[in-house]
Amino acid sequence: MRGYLGLALFWVGAVYLILTHPFLPGWAWGLLLAVLLLELERRYRIPGMQESGVLLFGWGVGAALADATGLFSLKLVGVGTALLALGWVRGEDGLRYLGAALVVAGGLVGLFEVGAAPWVALLLVAAGIWLLLRGGEPEGEDPEFERRYRRLLAWRRQKAEERGLRVDEVLPDALLPELARAQDREAIERAPGPEREEWVEELAALLLEAQRVP
Repeated sequence: MRGYLGLALFWVGAVYLILTHPFLPGWAWGLLLAVLLLELERRYRIPGMQESGVLLFGWGVGAALADATGLFSLKLVGVGTALLALGWVRGEDGLRYLGAALVVAGGLVGLFEVGAAPWVALLLVAAGIWLLLRGGEPEGEDPEFERRYRRLLAWRRQKAEERGLRVDEVLPDALLPELARAQDREAIERAPGPEREEWVEELAALLLEAQRVP
């Protein structure tokens, strides 16, 4: 609880310094605070600190480029790129998708800033109509996979809270689908790898029980 409160207080102070930019430009404050957070996270492994540092770093780089070019959309692109990179490094799909969405949003805002948005909007309308006319086959659903995947997410969140770890330190996102598809104990034992051997018994019980649930 104190960790989350400390992070919240940090962000209140950081936002004030960035918006009012005493002594230094806002982007410089963002970069300085990002370096501070990332160094502290490297030493103490505090949950939430790495994500905050990456956000500030991406925003700081984007804001510096925005000040130089006058394109404020680069702030969104900077944050999105940083989250995208963090998602790839940690194997978390959620961070990758969020980062990609911010990059795309920044790109669209940038098109408005340079006056090219109307032409892009027309292309999007044409592409949308083409997809609607073309249609497509509905995607198949796998209720068993979804049930096992949800169980894994809940178990991972619980373990992270118990151990004071990030969820990706318990199981990375890239590993969840493989485990959810594992049909026997041998496959469950192979998937996590030797560095997560301590979780095998619990994972086997969790997933094999899920197979028996109607």
